[in-house]
Amino acid sequence: MESATSSKRQRVGSVQRAARDTEDEEEEKMFDVRSVNKDLDIDSKIAALKVSLSVVCLLSRTGGKNLCRCSGTVVECERKQESGGGGGGGEFVATILTSANLLRFPSYSRYTFLAPDITVEVYLSKGKPLKGQVLGYDFHYNLAIIQITTDYPLPTAILTDIDVSMPLTPTPLLTDSKPFGLRPHTVDSSLFKLRGGDKVIALARTLTCQCLLVESGTLSIYKSSGLHCQELLYTSCKTTQVYIGGPLINCDGEVIGIVFHYDGYAAFLPINIASRCLQLLKRDRGVCHPWLGMTLTNSYAAKASVLEEIIQKFPHISNGIIVKDVMKGSPAAHAGIVSKDIIVECDGEVVRCSLEFCRMVWNRASQSVEVVVMRPSSSKPVKLTMVVDELKLASYNCWPVPADKEYAAVIWRSIDLAAQRATTWLDS
Repeated sequence: MESATSSKRQRVGSVQRAARDTEDEEEEKMFDVRSVNKDLDIDSKIAALKVSLSVVCLLSRTGGKNLCRCSGTVVECERKQESGGGGGGGEFVATILTSANLLRFPSYSRYTFLAPDITVEVYLSKGKPLKGQVLGYDFHYNLAIIQITTDYPLPTAILTDIDVSMPLTPTPLLTDSKPFGLRPHTVDSSLFKLRGGDKVIALARTLTCQCLLVESGTLSIYKSSGLHCQELLYTSCKTTQVYIGGPLINCDGEVIGIVFHYDGYAAFLPINIASRCLQLLKRDRGVCHPWLGMTLTNSYAAKASVLEEIIQKFPHISNGIIVKDVMKGSPAAHAGIVSKDIIVECDGEVVRCSLEFCRMVWNRASQSVEVVVMRPSSSKPVKLTMVVDELKLASYNCWPVPADKEYAAVIWRSIDLAAQRATTWLDS
């Protein structure tokens, strides 16, 4: 009897080990763990090592089924405080910035749902997984904040805002003496200047072997994707799904963006926006998104033929953002903004790129802003007043969410069941 029981246990153990080996092989195949970093240059390796201990892997489950795995970055770590204000017995609370894919019900829809009964595990560079607590999330920018408790302090990454403006002329020619009173722009020296072709590095961490993944590339000012978020920038870094939520760094090891994956390459949300969302989520547990109802493009990303027309028409223009489309009934439409307008000023500040313009209107929901535009049909600047609205949930960016195969089957069964119930209700 004991021999039969022992034999059964051995068979079960063999099956479990085989399952784990298969999972490891699938992850290696999916994320190319074995060949990663093979041809990586030494500068990229050195930069990656400066932040590597802050890079984690996260796994979420719902209803006991795997939901999503992605990467994240430890951005804060503080000693835990007890309710009485004393020390927390040597415990530390670390804050991780990652992707909201970790939490959402997988779909490709503007209507985003939080998956039920979520649990989160966090994997560091070594050791057992830690239990994560969801502190906040923002489905529009696809960001989430997870907290973990450790008995030792974790290294935190350095977050550095970027400046992606690129003047069309060698030196700005706008001065106070110009007819429309544009003032010279003073560049913040604390910003990291990022230009097309500059080197960037994407980082991630795998689940089963907790390996660090590193992929270098360059910033592309012309590349685009099917992702809806206007604020995303694009790179030539070849990535996979596990990079989602991980950090994009510069050659100094500073985090300049949060990575998203599309069609084999890394797009990223500038850390300027991600860190602002981080602070709002910690303080208010939510983010208020301004809405103007227009699609914008940086002037430097326009076609050479378009830039030639702009410079010929307005030789004094050095910076600005081009309006591609305007939605009917939107704040931009009510203000009188039309397609092909070039926004050069907002509330007295020179607009050098769309990232700056986003900052200028960020906290202005329900408030008015004064903008100056250059219009091809007019030889003079046009001053307009625009009331900033708040983005509605139904208009949030939609993001493709790669679901774990185990949970995908559950999802489709739930969708089929919901459809059957809806059909029954309509027929009754």
